Amino acid sequence: MGGATEFHIPTNSNDESEKFFDSSTEEAERISKYGEGKRRNVFISFHTEDESQVNLLRKQASDDRFELEFRDYSIKEPFDEAWKSQTKKIISKTSAMIVMIGPDTAQRKAVDWEIREAHRQGKKVMGVRIYKDQNHPIPSAIKEYGDKVVAWKMKEISRNLD
Repeated sequence: MGGATEFHIPTNSNDESEKFFDSSTEEAERISKYGEGKRRNVFISFHTEDESQVNLLRKQASDDRFELEFRDYSIKEPFDEAWKSQTKKIISKTSAMIVMIGPDTAQRKAVDWEIREAHRQGKKVMGVRIYKDQNHPIPSAIKEYGDKVVAWKMKEISRNLD
């Protein structure tokens, strides 16, 4: 994450999550305003079973050669209206979305909803295949919108987000 602090939303209450989101959003805006503004704040959509691979992507993005910043706004709550409301706010504070495509990603209703919400907000969306030797199903929303799907190569990911 390019020298910035990685944040984790507390999972024990919506009030704490909301306060945390507001403070981390202010920090992101401060970073953008005062010098690290070239880094892209990217939302990562993924199936929870693929979290270890997503953590590896975050670590790779911390390399200064890539102008990407992934903030962990993970919401580990039920896929309901409160979750959707909070996720809409989070997506609005990002510049793009990466969808990490693994074995079961295409079947996740929350991932499909996140992709559609990102498009509704005018965000760029790109799929990234977690396993280079696997051709896992692509979420239907990615296919419907014609979003690009790339291999997991940081230079390719960074280039395609521009």
